[in-house]
Amino acid sequence: MDNSLIYGLISKEELKILKEKLTENKTVIIICGPTCSGKTKTALNLALLLNTDIISADSMQAFRYMDIGTDKQDLEKFSVKQFMINICEPDYRLTAVEFRDIARKIIKEDFFNRGKIPLLAGGSGLHIRAIIDDLMYAPDPGYELKKEIKEKIKIKGLDYYYDELIKIDREYALKISKNDERRIVRALEVFYGTNRKFSDYLINWNKRKSIYDCVMIGLNTERKYLYGNIDKRVNEMIEKGLLDEVRALYEKGYSKCNSITQAIGYKELVRYLDGEITLDESIEEIKKNTRHLAKKQLTWFKADSRINWIDSGFNSDIKEIMRDILNIINLKVDHE
Repeated sequence: MDNSLIYGLISKEELKILKEKLTENKTVIIICGPTCSGKTKTALNLALLLNTDIISADSMQAFRYMDIGTDKQDLEKFSVKQFMINICEPDYRLTAVEFRDIARKIIKEDFFNRGKIPLLAGGSGLHIRAIIDDLMYAPDPGYELKKEIKEKIKIKGLDYYYDELIKIDREYALKISKNDERRIVRALEVFYGTNRKFSDYLINWNKRKSIYDCVMIGLNTERKYLYGNIDKRVNEMIEKGLLDEVRALYEKGYSKCNSITQAIGYKELVRYLDGEITLDESIEEIKKNTRHLAKKQLTWFKADSRINWIDSGFNSDIKEIMRDILNIINLKVDHE
């Protein structure tokens, strides 16, 4: 890392004052955006500038042994610590609520109590909101109930249980597709487990009220360039040994656990190992599913008016990105 690149953007005295204000206000800085938009590189540069560490907001990076496919980076050589990385086994059921509670404890104990500026970086919009916003979460009734509902759906069909949801929670049912099995199962398990409608837990979701003083920065780039980055990264992951990583997880019996069946790059290669598709087909599926993920991430983040967007595309270098970020942070501080 070329420190002169970032420190040339602001004088030492200005930087000292800025850090003091951010620390005094207990400001949390968030770097978010779609996959392959440059979040890790940007967060690393900002962490070096502010002499702080990074909290990962990538839900899949929380699992051990899932390194290449989740694009974990070794930042220790830059003396930057990453939190929320490798905190549980692949078969552990890590809910957004538990993820939130762990991250908030880290923000308090490892940042605020030590006079450091929390820097949150990642593409999991749900987990970012879970950490920073005042939301009411539906409880998790447990794996067995979910499994039971899924087995019943196999017998009676999804249409039958969508009609059940209409009777139980018409408000929520009409918001989702009758083919959206994941959301139908979630709403049903909450009702069966708590006797309370899932829609009751969504009351605060549109308010976007944070419990912290936040500066939210979104990275985006032209779609053609973003998709090119995605294809390049997938090819690099395969070259680095992603198949061997997935095979090792497969042989340890993790192939059916929730983290693997949800994680792009893993679920497709499991299908290859199961003999369902060829290796080339699985790689193309990884690229296609990653593009779909990027679109979904953008849709999620674009709905949040608090995010300040920066172009991180082909014509933008890290110095320009850092300059834009500093301008955004300074404007936030000056208006407080």
